[in-house]
Amino acid sequence: MTTTEPSPDQTAHGQGTDLVVRVGPAYSIRCTLVALICLVLGVWGVWDYVEIIPRQIRYFARADVARAYQRFAEPVISGNPEIDSNARRLALAAIVSDLKIEGPATLSTEIDGLDAAVTSGDGAAVDRIDLLLVERVVPELAKQEANRAGVDPSKIGTIASPASSVRWMAQMAAMVSGLRSPTTAAGEATMPLKAGMSAAQQTLGLYGEVEPPNSYDRPIQWLFILCLPFVPWYLYGLIQSRRRSYRLSDDGTLHLPGETWSPDDLADIDMSRWMKSSKAWVVHRDGHRVLLDDYIYKDMYRIIGAIAEARYPESWTANAKPVKKDA
Repeated sequence: MTTTEPSPDQTAHGQGTDLVVRVGPAYSIRCTLVALICLVLGVWGVWDYVEIIPRQIRYFARADVARAYQRFAEPVISGNPEIDSNARRLALAAIVSDLKIEGPATLSTEIDGLDAAVTSGDGAAVDRIDLLLVERVVPELAKQEANRAGVDPSKIGTIASPASSVRWMAQMAAMVSGLRSPTTAAGEATMPLKAGMSAAQQTLGLYGEVEPPNSYDRPIQWLFILCLPFVPWYLYGLIQSRRRSYRLSDDGTLHLPGETWSPDDLADIDMSRWMKSSKAWVVHRDGHRVLLDDYIYKDMYRIIGAIAEARYPESWTANAKPVKKDA
């Protein structure tokens, strides 16, 4: 347990000067820094939870669609006229999964209804997805993007960023068209199939390196988010502490936050935790106790030492240090 020496503007008790103690600047700085750290961690957690992780999920799903399309289209473009129906089904399943993540909420029921058709291998599934994308999803997203940008919907495709939803849906529509008509009557790859391959390659150029979020990513962000309640807690505690002051008058009157004890009221001081935690408790004659905390309040040891020396001069000095016993 260490204490500091009295500051130059304070004199020892007993010389006609009251001992006044207020919250220390070191404690104020610590509380402010901890609150700031909690705020940064909490905001970081919220940002990752609502923006970074969902974006990572979207981008990985886009890359998954492009990879599935490539697995279907590459053999055909390479000259194999055989259509791999399983590869097409997997590509359609990846497209439906992506639509569930990025598709407009207004079409969620229709998008959910595509699962059964794709799983059962329904040949009409590709037609249904193609019509949904071309006639509804892409136009609706284009309209939404245009409204946000304040431009004509017909021009949004040329000004939208490469990562925008409307650009991506248009690329996915190109892939669906390739899945719908992959070969000509002569068994050669069609232009829609090749256009879809170009869109898939562009997509992998943007998102091919994206990894899916780990299963623990969201729980970890919750740990950061849970730092936020500590911000007002620390700041409120600091404000409350700064409003309090402690004063020991030269006549022995102890002024505590919300109450004043006369010398007769001050029955005892509990120093059992002082050397371990810098805390002592003054005891009122009616039995209730009040904590005096030297960790929070600068120079609180001077009030504690004055009281402890008066009660137990054989054990404590005026600076709240144990009296050294002679060998």
